[in-house]
This record gives sequence, C-alpha cells and structure tokens, in this order.
Amino acid sequence: MIYIVGAGPAGLVTGLFLVERGHDVIILEKEERIKSTPCGEGCDLQSLKIIPFDSSPYFERVVDGIKFILDEKSFYAKINGVVLNRQKWLEELANEFIGRGGKISFSNEVIKIDSRYIYTKEDRIEYEICIGADGPLSVVRKYIGGDCLFEIGSEYEMKYKIEENYLEFYLSKKFSHHYAWIFPKKETINAGIIGKFSKLDNFLNELGIDGEIISKKAGIIPYGGAKRLVKNNVALVGDAACMANPFSLGGISPAIHAAKILAKNISDLKRYEKEIKAHPIMDSSLIKGKKALEKLKDEEMRMVFKRINGKEIREIKYKDISYLFLHPVATIKFYKIAKALLHSIKWGW
Repeated sequence: MIYIVGAGPAGLVTGLFLVERGHDVIILEKEERIKSTPCGEGCDLQSLKIIPFDSSPYFERVVDGIKFILDEKSFYAKINGVVLNRQKWLEELANEFIGRGGKISFSNEVIKIDSRYIYTKEDRIEYEICIGADGPLSVVRKYIGGDCLFEIGSEYEMKYKIEENYLEFYLSKKFSHHYAWIFPKKETINAGIIGKFSKLDNFLNELGIDGEIISKKAGIIPYGGAKRLVKNNVALVGDAACMANPFSLGGISPAIHAAKILAKNISDLKRYEKEIKAHPIMDSSLIKGKKALEKLKDEEMRMVFKRINGKEIREIKYKDISYLFLHPVATIKFYKIAKALLHSIKWGW
C-alpha cells in the first residue's frame, strides 16, 4: 500500500499516475473536503497534457502568452497557457483518482511520521511507501530533514474584466522585489504580488484597478528544491519538496513533471531523487535568473524595455541589446534572466 499525505495538485496527480500503473494508493488529507490553497492558477498547457486526465473543462481562460510590463512599455512571449478554476480542477482530479480505484481519507491529519508508521490524530498506520505532498510546511519533510527557500505571495480574486489575453507580470521594484501579476479569468482576475497586501493595494491603485474583492489569500511559495527528497521509503513531491520554479515561482508544472517521474520510480526512490535533481525543472539557471531579477534596477530595465517594447521575445535581435555591452554588470544580469525565461517557456511556467 502506498500512502500519500496531502490531496493538493502534487498528491492527486501523483496518485493518478500510480493508480494508472496498478498500485493501491490512499491519500490522507487533513481537510474535510478538497480545498484549493492560494495560487495564481496559471499553468502552461504542455504540462497539463502530461496528466492522465482532461483538464480542459476547468480552464477559466486560455491565454496567448506571458507579458512583462515596466511603466508603459512591455514585451511578451507566446506560450500555450491557461488560467485554471483550481478548486473545480482539484475536485475533479480527486473524483478521477477515486473512480480509478484510489482512496482519499478526509479529516485525517498527519502529525508526524517515522521509519515505519504514519501518525495521525486518531491512528497509527504502518506503511510500505509514504509520499509527502503536504505543502510548504510539510510534516513529511520534517522526517526527511532539510530546509527550503520561501517567498510570500499575496493575492486578490476580483470582479474585473480584462480583454487582453496574457498572463501579465509587472517588474517595477516600486511594487515588489520580484514581480506583481494580473492573470485574467472569465469575469474576474487574480491580482497578486510577491510581498505584502499593502504593496498589492499600492500596485492596484497605481494601475487604477478597482473591483469587488471576491477572495483574499496569502501563501508561502517554497522554491529551488529541498536538499533531500528521499529517506528510506519516504519521498517528497510538489511544494513539500520545494519544487516551485524559482524564476516564475509557479508550482503546478514542476509538480506534474515530478509526479510522473516519482510514479515511474516508485520501487526505486533513490532513482527518483537522482532523476529529479537532473531534470530541467530543477535547472540551476532558474535560481540564477531569480537572483539576477531581484538585483536588477528599474533604470537598468528601462534601458532595455524602450528598445524591445512591443516585441515577442524570439523577435529580439542582437542590435536591440548590443548597447548593453557598455554596461557589463547589467549585461550579466540580463543574460541570466533571459536564460531562465527561455528555459521556463520550454519546460513549464
């Protein structure tokens, strides 16, 4: 019997891959029902297609790409992406998992594990394999050991309609040390920031966005990968493994890739750990790009944005950025950012 702790995206997708391979799987979930945690809800389409499940009924918006904005200027990258109704998507993932023979034990909070047992508030369960998919503050990770890097994201879902079909990222440091975002849905938007709600309010005021707030959420975003992913017959996946893309801070795509690899290597968890650490979703260029973006100054970005304004990233020519060689420090930063961006477009936002 394989036990998964947590019925979020990582736990449910891992469970689906495992039952598809004929394994007996039980998910232990502390909530009384499926419940979405804070998330921008954006994902690239190519990653969603990996799951043995049709996600398309739960697309709130199919987008043309991602757009990067500074002041009144912008450039963009074409991708096949979507904004999900994450709550309904998770509910139907759970139904699919159960329909294929998996089981979910709700209101069953795991408080600790050891090398033999999973301890809940009501029971002690002996396991053969245990998978920690229990989010940023993972109980299972405490058993394996190791810390994560974290950011805090704050987000509103608001009644506000946007016609433009892009995931928008605002890069000015007056908003955030990393970025702020607006993701369009059908009749609403997800507007958020890496930072506090006070910064988010300033961002929305500056843009003149004033809509009814439907929900207010904040959450921990663990990124860059936990140092250890496996101990004995226990493995981590998704946010429990700190797998969010360091550059974009998106967590759905890395969790999907990792879930597939974990299911394939469920009888050899050390191999799973080795494959994940060598996989492009954990590429070192992503965290280097994040650090470079955080160090980049608005005036350095303005030098570039005024020359590439309105262009698709693959249309940018050497002549557009050749002047940067007069600014070697900025050149190094932009090189790392561009490498991380192109890598994220290829392997999942």
